[in-house]
Amino acid sequence: MARATSSVDPSPPAPVMSPHQRTPNFIIFGEMGVGKSSLVNLIAGDQLAKSSSGAESCTLQSTEYPVTFSDPRLNVNLFDTVGLDSPTMNNAGYLDALVKAHELIVSLRNRGGVHGLLFCMKAGRVSTTVQQNYRLFFEFLCQEQVPLALVITNLENEDNMDDWWTKNKAHIENSGIVPVTHVCITTIKGYQNAYEARYFESRKKVLNMLRELGGSDACSEDVSSWFLRMCKKLRQFLVPAKGLGRSRQKMLQMLTKRCKLRKEDAVQLLQKIDADEEKLVS
Repeated sequence: MARATSSVDPSPPAPVMSPHQRTPNFIIFGEMGVGKSSLVNLIAGDQLAKSSSGAESCTLQSTEYPVTFSDPRLNVNLFDTVGLDSPTMNNAGYLDALVKAHELIVSLRNRGGVHGLLFCMKAGRVSTTVQQNYRLFFEFLCQEQVPLALVITNLENEDNMDDWWTKNKAHIENSGIVPVTHVCITTIKGYQNAYEARYFESRKKVLNMLRELGGSDACSEDVSSWFLRMCKKLRQFLVPAKGLGRSRQKMLQMLTKRCKLRKEDAVQLLQKIDADEEKLVS
């Protein structure tokens, strides 16, 4: 997992937090091209993250960006995470995604858990892939236990950015996406800073939202049970062909070599996945 840092001063006032409270951790996710890297830079107030072409990225691959401020109580860790770009994946994609899921889970567990999900999406209709991303992160990775905030981007040309939510809330919720909060923003300043005022308005909105979400308890659990759930859910939900078949040996190698599991633990995990798949078939 890559890691980068930034240190800037934000505009919102500092919240009252315990001196022993850990830095809040947030997962940023969504389809390629929705502005996840731009959202990181908006929060950091600096060009911290570079936009990815996606050519060498795989689902659940993440880059950690610790963003620090002059007041340490405002610090956040952002995990810019690759989401799904299609509703299904093949066996190779599944195995790669599991490796990245394990890295993400271990990193979050080591940092005390996750405080919030930032679901980044462009203004528009909700596609099947958008719905799958919501389920992958909110339902499967976090078991609906982590507050999810919807970040609607690409609204710089709206007369009033917040009006987009009023007009589209019903469509979003009818698509099965129910956030605890939302922000309607732009992540660009535009040509000759045409959208600069809306850019800084957007930054203030996002920082205020992070401050509120970061004040809650983090969600965390045992790495092995967390990872087992992701293995099973990814397989059942995203891989069309049932059963591990010929990929079983590859999966065993992946678990032991790339995820560093003991062989006996990897075998036990595969047996649990097989047992669940037999239940589905019967």
